[in-house]
Formats: sequence, C-alpha cells, structure tokens
Amino acid sequence: MRKYLKYFLISLFLLVLVFLALPFLAAPWACHIGGDVVCFGGAAEVTGSVWGPCNYTGAVEIIGGPPIDWRYSGNFKCITAGHAGGKTYAVFIRVVETDSIGDPFKSEAERDLCFCAKKRIVPCIFAKPAVSLARSVILVVDVEEGVSYLFIGYWVTPYHLNHSRFIFGSDGVYLVDSLVAKIGAKREIMGPLLKGCAYRVKIRLEPEKLIISQPLYNATTRAVRVG
Repeated sequence: MRKYLKYFLISLFLLVLVFLALPFLAAPWACHIGGDVVCFGGAAEVTGSVWGPCNYTGAVEIIGGPPIDWRYSGNFKCITAGHAGGKTYAVFIRVVETDSIGDPFKSEAERDLCFCAKKRIVPCIFAKPAVSLARSVILVVDVEEGVSYLFIGYWVTPYHLNHSRFIFGSDGVYLVDSLVAKIGAKREIMGPLLKGCAYRVKIRLEPEKLIISQPLYNATTRAVRVG
C-alpha cells in the first residue's frame, strides 16, 4: 500500500511541476508569430500622385500570412487604388479587436501563456482587465502579381488611414513617413514592433470587382517605398 502511495505522490508532484512550468515550456511556440517579415529602406523625398478612394465588392483572401485572430473584426475596406510603375495597386484596411495584451495574433489561450512566460506568472492564473483594443491591418496589394505587404497599425485608427497617406510614384507605392512610424510587424507576441516592416503574403482578389478612382493631385513628401 505504501508503495502505491509513494508512486501516487511522485506522480502528483510531477503533474504539479508540469502545470507550474507550462507557460515556460510553451513560450517558444505560444509567443512565436512566424510569417515572412520584410523590412524596407529609410524614408526619402519622393514625388508622386495621390489617388482617390476606391470601391471593392469582392472577397479578400490572405494566403500564408501571420496567425491573426480575426474573430472580432470587420471586413476589408479599399481606401485607395491606382497605377504606379506600370502596375495596379490597391490598399485595404481592416480593424481587428484584441484583449489587453495588445497583439492580435493567435488564440486568447496562446496569448495568455505567452504573457505568463514573459511576466513570470506561476501558476498561469491572472485577471486581465476587461479592455478591448483596436488594431488596424493594412494591406498594400500588387493586384496583377497577387502579392501583398501586410502591416499592423498600433497607434493609428481607420480615421487616420485614408488615401492621402499613400503616394503612387513612378516605381511603386510609398507610405508617408509619419505613417511608417506607427505601423509594422512583430516576430513574437509582446515583442518589439519592427517599424517600417511588413509580412509578405500572397493574396487572392477578384480584380474585376475593383473600381479605382483617379489621381487627385501631385505631392512631394518624405516617404518609404513598399516592396
């Protein structure tokens, strides 16, 4: 009887140990975001055209992108589209809601495990404030090639994202410098924001359902080329 009790206590101890260590054991995969992160060069003075708002009634499918939690989000909205460097580009935005951890990646359970590991909370039981944070997903799409650069906006709202923030130059699309400082990509949850970087993803659109506007005016400003 004592022999079985000893085995039971040892097994119970090991289970408790695993439970306490779970956040640290799970941290590498719970925190890791993945995705093809691409960082662009510095800002330079460029001259190009600002195109007007666009209209798109089709579907937007992201292929092989970062694991964004889309559960509490709206739909993609086309905010500008036009021609640059002999190609057609379109810019879409979509708002996603996330919890107080602040990163819209993976599931809530995985974000909690990552939070516990980084904050060294053992056991992984904590009370999160009932806060809902909005993040902006920005897609700059090469319509013909089906390639897009996906940014996460942490300090911008859809109100601040409009056609005037994008310059269509002779060799591609540019983001104005003031916007670049507020968007980017991350390699892990709760990790540093890589400003001016994006996830390179494949995109599937329905080009026949995209209606572009026309150039509204020319502009010269400091901006960063996407791609």
